[in-house]
Amino acid sequence: MLDSQVNEDTQMDCTTEEILDSLQNLIARAAALSRYFWPARDGKNQEHKRRAEQLCQAFSVSDESPLKDRELRNCMEHFDERLDHYLSKLIIGHIIPSYVGHAPEQFEVPQHVFRAYFVDIGTFEILGTNYKIQPIVDEISRLHSILLRCNTDGCRLPRGSSHA
Repeated sequence: MLDSQVNEDTQMDCTTEEILDSLQNLIARAAALSRYFWPARDGKNQEHKRRAEQLCQAFSVSDESPLKDRELRNCMEHFDERLDHYLSKLIIGHIIPSYVGHAPEQFEVPQHVFRAYFVDIGTFEILGTNYKIQPIVDEISRLHSILLRCNTDGCRLPRGSSHA
């Protein structure tokens, strides 16, 4: 679980880039899980759809799952294109390439954050778009718990229908 409270006495041993890279890795792994539950819509292969339906039922994953939202993953995978579009507009103010810390206060001078994690509110920001990370972590953790139980139950898929 991510801790949204910052202990000022605790010294971080990780750099800002390492933290942001780790968050991006978490998001990429969440996107990989997402493909099992919601495969690409090619319309040709029904076995992918059947597999996804069976997994959604077995793991009690609904369309409200934070894993279904692929917008964040797409933001990162197409960062170069988004950056081109973002920079094509007139930008005035402070440019912040990477940041980890408390959410900044709003000032008269606009701030443009390329990539940040705000520890006090648990939000990842990429080019002005914000995403809550904790729901993703909670869902991955829930699935992990189900898989651990599955492993002790002879590696059988659960029957689904209730959240862990």
